[in-house]
Amino acid sequence: MSDPCSRLPDATRAAVRALLLAELTAAGRRATAAGCAPEVLTAVFEARRRSVEDG
Repeated sequence: MSDPCSRLPDATRAAVRALLLAELTAAGRRATAAGCAPEVLTAVFEARRRSVEDG
């Protein structure tokens, strides 16, 4: 299966990357404000990434 992102125009890929980075940064700030350790947030994101990759 080909990577669907490779079919997107460069400007669209850059916009999606910026949006995802902003969302991750905001999630990190909310987690920190709620008293969540950065390691916990990293573990959650890694588990989510693996589940998406596994389908």
